[in-house]
Amino acid sequence: MEAQAPKRTSRFYAVTVVAGMEPRVALVINERAQELGLDVRSIIVPARIKGYVILEVGDLGDVTEAVRGVRYVKRKRPILMRFEEVLGIAKPKQEIPSLRRGQKVEIISGPFKGMIGTVEEVDAQRNQVSITLAEQTFRGTVTLPIEDVKPLEEES
Repeated sequence: MEAQAPKRTSRFYAVTVVAGMEPRVALVINERAQELGLDVRSIIVPARIKGYVILEVGDLGDVTEAVRGVRYVKRKRPILMRFEEVLGIAKPKQEIPSLRRGQKVEIISGPFKGMIGTVEEVDAQRNQVSITLAEQTFRGTVTLPIEDVKPLEEES
């Protein structure tokens, strides 16, 4: 059995690029990492932050080699980021709507997308809501994640 070298811990580095060119730079870095056998574990193109590409690597040298000579990279010196910062950028917190029993809601994702229903029960512990669907094609109660529904405007 061959002894494998222990995998180094991941570090995250932000690379400054020309705004609007993030996807193109990410593709070039990915191709380059594969060609040169660099330890680039993931590449993140943040949707909310323009002008940056984030690389997950085992060593700073892999970042430097991956961006060397790449067009649209503005600053050659990468910025070290903490995992919590990357997590906040890559997976932003969703605003959970406040719902109450009897309120009309629209389902905005999943197999029941576009259907209208009435809230029967809200389970804040499990982050779920039970809804009675008011559609003629499908009548019944379904339980969904709270973020999959949107409250409809109350009629005055």
